[in-house]
Amino acid sequence: MTGAPFLRVLGRALRFRWAVLLAVLVPAAVVGILAVEQRIDRTTAVAVVGVAPESADVLSTDAVQLALGRYSVALTSPEVLTQVAAETGIALDVLDAAVEVSASQEAGNLSVRATLPSTDDALLVARAVAEQTVTLGQEDPLADASVLAGARTEAPGLLSGTRSLQALLVLAALVAGLVVAYALEAVRPRARTGGDAADAAGGPVLGSLPAFTSTWPRRAVAPDSEILASARSLRSGFLASGAGAPAGPVLVVGVEHGAGASTVAFLLARTLVDRGESTLVLDLDLDHAGLSATMGTPSRFALHDALTESAPLAEAVHREGGVAVLTTEPMSGVDDLVDHRLPDLLKRGADRYEVVLCDSAPLGAGELSEVVAAHAASAVVVVRAGTSTATIERTAARLRRLGVPVRGVVLNHATRAQAEAPGLRETGRGD
Repeated sequence: MTGAPFLRVLGRALRFRWAVLLAVLVPAAVVGILAVEQRIDRTTAVAVVGVAPESADVLSTDAVQLALGRYSVALTSPEVLTQVAAETGIALDVLDAAVEVSASQEAGNLSVRATLPSTDDALLVARAVAEQTVTLGQEDPLADASVLAGARTEAPGLLSGTRSLQALLVLAALVAGLVVAYALEAVRPRARTGGDAADAAGGPVLGSLPAFTSTWPRRAVAPDSEILASARSLRSGFLASGAGAPAGPVLVVGVEHGAGASTVAFLLARTLVDRGESTLVLDLDLDHAGLSATMGTPSRFALHDALTESAPLAEAVHREGGVAVLTTEPMSGVDDLVDHRLPDLLKRGADRYEVVLCDSAPLGAGELSEVVAAHAASAVVVVRAGTSTATIERTAARLRRLGVPVRGVVLNHATRAQAEAPGLRETGRGD
């Protein structure tokens, strides 16, 4: 994903990581809105006191500045605030947190601010503290003080209002959600298009299959015509890839359980038979035997009989819609048997059929899956749209280690447009 353009990653995050975005946005926004609703609104009252020399005989800027400093400290001292508390009836600890005094050396004045929940109390305190300044000035031989502007409420800031602050918090939650969704899409990319899957697997896109059913917002079944059209397109891609692929049995392997390898193997075989290509499908998923479980096992014989030559291959296979299928049952402890006898079985299959497809469990699901894969001439990798690219890359790496080239990739649960769309890395080149 290195070098991927920011806007494309963001667009994919919005499209495919919206659940993550909502998971961050909704709780954060709700907590922020409730917190603002619960807060106590406060009013700030301001009074301005001017400080000037006591007389022309002591006219001095330094004297005024010193007086401003003394008054700023004195007005927030416990002694002065205790007197204000007695006058206003407001607790001393409340006043200590509510009163703020700032000095303007250039203007020669003091700004007294009182911030309290009650507007009347804020005005009362600001007025009382300002009057204390006048009292201090009367006792000061060098400077005098007078109230220049009586207590008045200060206009609230832009973010002081409840709705403004709530809007800001919702915006912050949205940004946080976008950051998380973007980071996940950039750091843990998923195969959204055929180009993504091809980049990760290292092979061309052969085709796609739609989701056969959907459950949200309402249950729907994909039309047979759409499934058939996708299967025929997959057949065309498979046949076109034959020119550059080694001759021999083709492994059809999903990158994870549920990717749809069994479905792809059978539909591909079915369309090949429709075209006149004799095709054999072997269920080599010896852990789950998913294809066999779906079709049942109408033949008296199965894979084990064919491996041990207890029955001829012609009697072990059965026909399913014109497709020759060699079914199996879940087996364990047959690693050596498969390793030694599978090559001969595949050769016998190649002698009788033009195309031999091996439906396999995902690589890494067990040692037996790699034993099976090692005897294939090439592989078709089946990827369900939305699969982590790291998962696809692991399957491709295992195939390379086994010396099995990737003939192509099938994007399952995807539209034809998705399968034909370029990958993020490809679209990012040259930006």
